[in-house]
Amino acid sequence: MTAPFIALDWGTTSFRAYQMNAKGEIIDQLSAPVGIMVIKDGKFEETLESHIGGWSKSLPIIASGMITSRQGWVECPYAQCPAGASDLAKSITRHTTSSGRAVHFITGLHYASPTIGHDVIRGEETQVIGSLETGATQFITPGTHSKWISVEGSKVLDFATYMTGETYALYRNHSILGRLMKDGPQDDAAFTRGVAQGIQSPADMLHQLFSVRTLGLFNELPPDKLASYLSGLLIGFEVASAIDGHGRSEKYLVLASPGLGANYVKALKLAGLEVALGSPLSAIAGQRIIAHEAGIL
Repeated sequence: MTAPFIALDWGTTSFRAYQMNAKGEIIDQLSAPVGIMVIKDGKFEETLESHIGGWSKSLPIIASGMITSRQGWVECPYAQCPAGASDLAKSITRHTTSSGRAVHFITGLHYASPTIGHDVIRGEETQVIGSLETGATQFITPGTHSKWISVEGSKVLDFATYMTGETYALYRNHSILGRLMKDGPQDDAAFTRGVAQGIQSPADMLHQLFSVRTLGLFNELPPDKLASYLSGLLIGFEVASAIDGHGRSEKYLVLASPGLGANYVKALKLAGLEVALGSPLSAIAGQRIIAHEAGIL
């Protein structure tokens, strides 16, 4: 048992809020496409109230995600890896809105990456903390920027970021690869073909990407299947690169919505890895654990 609270997962492209009771159950929820990148003139508080204004102002808000970034509402300094729930609890930044709401911002993590110098996450740390009871030690959080996260004991040890989702959007919407594409549902065969090709040729990414265009030009893939192939190809590149540093004997847990998560589960299985889909609400569980450690709940 804890106490009722409002869980706020506010990222780059989306806003999700959940009203939680003392048992940790969701009693109300809402989402909107008002991520931090579309908020104008710093009107985060106004945006918040426009969505949850009817919820009690006495409930503490536990917030995580890109809302704590330099482009967000309140920039919170990164905690340093390795870090667990108690470390994140000590790093919480508290803010009181003009309407009297108490907002508790959970910061992200910094890792001194041996490959790119610095790597960071904001939001994914709560998903991992909320999933530790599964016993998994390797986590993947797909999205605009996919994260591959390693845990040792109860602490996030290290992680690596892959710009797969953003890269897909750029090629799909702003490159010649998208010119032959037409919208349509995901085609599993085309997606699988892309994954297999990406896993097979990760070092050949810039060359292999052109196959998205030539398969369309020579009618090997119809226009409404090219996007599925591109998605699979990029995820295949990501998986091949990431497991090169982790090894194939690890067990992986994918933390994502069922649709996107299922794609990653499929891709990892094609790579011969042991993988399962975790809870899409693990961030809420993580927020509750961290807030409890901080004495908020």
